[in-house]
Amino acid sequence: MREVIKTRHIGLCFGVSRAVSRVLKEAELRKEKIYTLGPLLHNPQMVEMLREKGIEPIDDVSMLDQGVVAFRSHGIMKEEEEYIRAKGLTAIDTTCPFVKRVRSCALYLRKNGYKVVIAGDERHPEVKSVLSYLGNDGIVLHNSFPIAAKKIGVVSQTTLDRETLWEVVKSLMGSTKELRVYHTICESTTVRRDEATALAEQVGMMLIVGGRNSSNTTKLYAAVKRIQPRTYHIEAEEEIRPEWFTDVQKVGIAGGASTPDVIIEKVERRVKNL
Repeated sequence: MREVIKTRHIGLCFGVSRAVSRVLKEAELRKEKIYTLGPLLHNPQMVEMLREKGIEPIDDVSMLDQGVVAFRSHGIMKEEEEYIRAKGLTAIDTTCPFVKRVRSCALYLRKNGYKVVIAGDERHPEVKSVLSYLGNDGIVLHNSFPIAAKKIGVVSQTTLDRETLWEVVKSLMGSTKELRVYHTICESTTVRRDEATALAEQVGMMLIVGGRNSSNTTKLYAAVKRIQPRTYHIEAEEEIRPEWFTDVQKVGIAGGASTPDVIIEKVERRVKNL
């Protein structure tokens, strides 16, 4: 029988698990529809499961004049929160505490006269959220780029890889008199990547399970594939192809921070039953 090895840290991360548990509990207590601004998490299967329980993602909060709104785990825009407060909508704040720390550090830096740099992807909802609370008075960098300023403060997207953060920091060191860096990469992201890349060296093939719209999952896939060329990114067990496993005796499985145990278990079962 083919051996399947999973990374130790797998399933929903703390922040996502906390958000899902909170909205499910609120949905049960309130017996009414709960809206989330964008998907609560970046996993299509989980978003669909939540929708079946009355938790509906919407793109524009101005569509609502009343009702219950949950802040997604990535955080929401400052103007969205202001609209919710002004309209008197019931708010459920499920923003990940680690994302809130990024925001808190960024605001502290700006208050103390630093030019704020966010190391991350400008398209990611977490980065957009943090930037909005800065009044868009910040710079987002995803690679080396020198900035002329007397004082520069750096925070990072929680799902950023360490190499990118270091590349951004190094590029700023020669262009400022004072550089302050807050290491706000989530430890779970780092641990999952380290475990997956270590496992990739021990197996003949890797499966990375998670949403294709998940930043941490796509980064995890890229890191693992550099080590094990026979690495595949899938969202669910239906995507598995038998031909991938030719001459493979050991298969490694790792998952993104928004991938629940139930999906991991289905993938594992499918691999064993091939």
